[in-house]
Amino acid sequence: MKVVTWNINGIRAFRGGIKKALDSLDADVICIQETKVTRDLLDERIAIVDGYNSYFSYSRGRSGYSGVATYCKDRATPFAAEEGLTGLLVNHKDAVGCYGDHTEFSSEELQLLDNEGRAVITQHKIKCQDKEKTLTVINVYCPRADPEKPERKRFKLQFYNLLQSRAEAVLKDGSHVIVLGDINTSHRPIDHCDPSEIDDFGENPGRKWLNGFLYSDKQEEGSDEEEHDKECEETDPLHGGKFVDTFRFFHPTRINAFTCWSTLTGARQTNYGTRIDYIFADCQLAKEQFVGADIMPEVEGSDHCPVWGQLSCSLISSPKPPPFCTRYLPEFAGKQQKLSRFLVKVDQKSAQSEQKNTLPGSQEEEERRENLNPSGAANISVKKRSLTSDLVAPKGKKTKMVNASSKPKGNLLAFFKTKNVNQCEKPLNLDEAAKPPITEEVFSVADTKSEGPELISDGSSQQCSTADTDQHMNTEHSIPQPTVTQSDAKKGTSSVFWKSVLRGPPAPPCCKVHEEPCVLRTVKKEGPNMGKQFFVCARPQGHVSNPEARCNFFAWVDKAK
Repeated sequence: MKVVTWNINGIRAFRGGIKKALDSLDADVICIQETKVTRDLLDERIAIVDGYNSYFSYSRGRSGYSGVATYCKDRATPFAAEEGLTGLLVNHKDAVGCYGDHTEFSSEELQLLDNEGRAVITQHKIKCQDKEKTLTVINVYCPRADPEKPERKRFKLQFYNLLQSRAEAVLKDGSHVIVLGDINTSHRPIDHCDPSEIDDFGENPGRKWLNGFLYSDKQEEGSDEEEHDKECEETDPLHGGKFVDTFRFFHPTRINAFTCWSTLTGARQTNYGTRIDYIFADCQLAKEQFVGADIMPEVEGSDHCPVWGQLSCSLISSPKPPPFCTRYLPEFAGKQQKLSRFLVKVDQKSAQSEQKNTLPGSQEEEERRENLNPSGAANISVKKRSLTSDLVAPKGKKTKMVNASSKPKGNLLAFFKTKNVNQCEKPLNLDEAAKPPITEEVFSVADTKSEGPELISDGSSQQCSTADTDQHMNTEHSIPQPTVTQSDAKKGTSSVFWKSVLRGPPAPPCCKVHEEPCVLRTVKKEGPNMGKQFFVCARPQGHVSNPEARCNFFAWVDKAK
């Protein structure tokens, strides 16, 4: 059995198709995070993949945000599946159950913790040494704590505690447990590219939680494997929790093993990243069934790389998928939907207020930047859609807008491709070749407002060509080249004037270390410098000891120049 986890940073970004990406991972259970799709954006191409059955969880407060999905091969079809960690989203049979102790959470907090589409649980049957056992796979996308928002720090720790409560409850019920996904915290200094840059690295609440959730917060180099296995069986509180980081179980001292890099700074080129994607397994399963685990930094397509784990046990497939499978959704089941389904009353005001106020999980620019995504892309697209749908044109301008849209729009490719002579207003034949030089006005096309190159006609081929091919036509048919008119001289004068006024961006200076042209950046963080521009070294971010990485050159743009 093989499992894979991967934060894909948008499931619709796969140009080759989701099936090709899944097949390339060659795993029985594939858990992906940050799908960025909601129920209304989920199409059949993503939901129904030949050879797989899928299970999706969506964000209920924001479109294009968060979301996880689990794809199981048909030979690894689970016996039970459900969405979320609290059990509040379960409305069908064949759920996993075992929800743990929720006394420390209020009902509102539990609802909010499952409101962002961060967990999918599937339960499988496995065969180990001729014994049939249960294996529960918990696919999670843990939230990120914004340093400037204390409520998000608390939300992240609450999610961690809820995850631990659910995983330990399922384990106590007799099932083996695998917790995998984007945990959003690098555990030890060895898992971070530059831990010295972080104040109180070990005091981070997320790392403290990992110390208690995992069996050992640190496995010393050269420790006895048999002694480690014995301690792992005991799992006493002094040595941490009931789960094992499978990557460190097989590679306890490997350095520079990262799974996430900043795309904004090109840090993947210098391997300047963090390891925040994990496959955790209960101690007994890790010791008895896991035969290997590793990262896949060679796989591109996201700011994260996949992580795989291999088990020696075999899977027993369920005869049919559980009710939570996406193929049973009405839009994909091939059933006639009732009209009443499209007439559900929606309170737009409450939905907007929930999005702005009650939902603490909105992923803003800082969170996207921390999760290594281009900032603001999804938010801008949502705003554009909402604005265009709300705008209503005045009655007096409706006709004018229709007339404008009915005019032919210019196509850049039209100026580089030949066209039929019928498309030219005034074709030129060979008899006109002997006429005196013609002016540029002959080549103008009627009712055309664009300032692109005018079209002329080649009589021998009966095709139009741009003015850029005049020299070639003069060679074949001796057609005189158009003379430069007075309007051209005026255009040239005006272009010189505007170039002197609008000088464009300043010329980039060269950095002091590499003596290479710098890149221009703009401050986007709120504060006194927001909107200001500055120059930095163009090389990718990396450790200060790496000579190929970005140097520390920095210079503000002088607006006076």
